[in-house]
This record gives sequence, C-alpha cells and structure tokens, in this order.
Amino acid sequence: DPVCPPEGMLRIPVDVGDEADPVHMVSAIKKCLEEVYEEAHEADAPQWKQVKKALKDIDEVADEDEDDDSDEALIGFQRKIVPLDSLNLSLEESHEQSIRNAAGRKRQELIVCATFVDKIPNLGGLARTAEIFAANRLVIPDKRVVKMDNFKSISVSAGDWIEIEEVKETDLWKWLKEKKDEHYTIVGLEQTSSSTCLSRHKFSSKTVLLLGKEKEGIPVEYLQLVDTCLEIPQLGIIRSLNVHVTGAISIWEYTKQHLDNN
Repeated sequence: DPVCPPEGMLRIPVDVGDEADPVHMVSAIKKCLEEVYEEAHEADAPQWKQVKKALKDIDEVADEDEDDDSDEALIGFQRKIVPLDSLNLSLEESHEQSIRNAAGRKRQELIVCATFVDKIPNLGGLARTAEIFAANRLVIPDKRVVKMDNFKSISVSAGDWIEIEEVKETDLWKWLKEKKDEHYTIVGLEQTSSSTCLSRHKFSSKTVLLLGKEKEGIPVEYLQLVDTCLEIPQLGIIRSLNVHVTGAISIWEYTKQHLDNN
C-alpha cells in the first residue's frame, strides 16, 4: 500500500478542517467504475458533447509540449482529431435530415407564403396541404395560431410536421427581397390583366407561392416584387376561389411538375 511509507502518509491531503483526508478504497473503486462507464458509453453522448470533448482533448495535446516534434506526439495529436471526422459525417446526416420531411421524403423547394391570410381555418388547411405535398415551409403572420384548437382540428397535426415561419406583413417586403436575392421566383396568385393561366406556367424549383388576402387579394404595392402572377381558369359564375383552395390547387400543380425530382 503506497500510503503506508512515511512519504505516502505525508502525501495524504487534508480537508477544510485541517484533518487528514485519505483516499478510501471505496472511493477509488467508485471513481474507477465511473471512468469505465463513461468510456463505454462515450458514443451515446450527444454530438455537441462529443465535439466539446474532442476539442478539449486537442487543446490539451497541443499544450502538453508545443516544441515536441516526435512521432509519438504527432500520432497522439492525430488520434485526438479523429472524432472531428465523425462530426463531419454527423453534420452531413443532420443536413440530409433537414431536407427531408417526417415521412423521409425529400422536401420540395416550395415556400408557401400566407402572410396576408388571417383566417385560422384557411391557415390550418394550408398547413395540411403544404405538409402533404412536402413543401419546404409555410409562412404565416402569427405562429401563435398553431396552438389554437381550430387550427389543430383542421390541420390534423400538420403543424407538428412542417416547418412554420412567422413573417408579419410589416416585414414581408424585406423577406420577399431576401428570397429574391436567394434566387427564388416569387409567384403571386392573383387575377390581373397580365396573369398567366396556371396550367401553362412552368414552375422553377425554388418558388415562393405568395397568397393574397381573402377578399382584397395581393396588395398592389407588392405586385412589383412578384415575378409572375397566376390565375386558375374558372368555368362557373362565382368570381374567385377560397384562398386555401387556390393555394392547394397551385401546390399540387407545382408538385406534379416536380414529381420526377422527388
């Protein structure tokens, strides 16, 4: 026992009361078991924790001897940075998951913008349709509606499976400009003198589908940001479709054109 010799006894630490505080066998065994457990379950730790530990190990190796050029030191350092390769793979997996929906299908590059829509039944219906056809996300004016019972009953939990972004009308102009800078095509669903029939339009992959207000449609000042306006051909007497129905038909038309990519 290393504690028995005089030098061993002199190395015994003291506690705050200046009393001898030797390391008990039970404590040593407990510490050993904890270290073995942590080593055995290291792979089960969250990715951020593994990365943090790997970076800490790298710093410790680098600080041990900055002037040591031996092969052993180099091999040790290389061994410590191996987990970073795992990090790269993890990031790739995370990115792959981010571009797929809960069903494992690749998300489309379609963003449905419903900032001008304020009726909860329409927002719930749009969330359901957008999720079914794997839209990238749904943009709404207020995310608090997602927690409302009437939204949940109509969306049938779609709000849990599709990304929902909040963009208020006061911020919409800036948001649309940002999307144009990201090479998105802004497509407005609006009846104008220059509108194109939906069935004749070829959707680009990166599309923002801008829906108008329930009665007034898309405000005139926003039409100058729109790359093209589409309208759905109608054969009856009623002048216009419900905004949710209009959005659903357009989402399906986009999806139909890009089915081969999905």
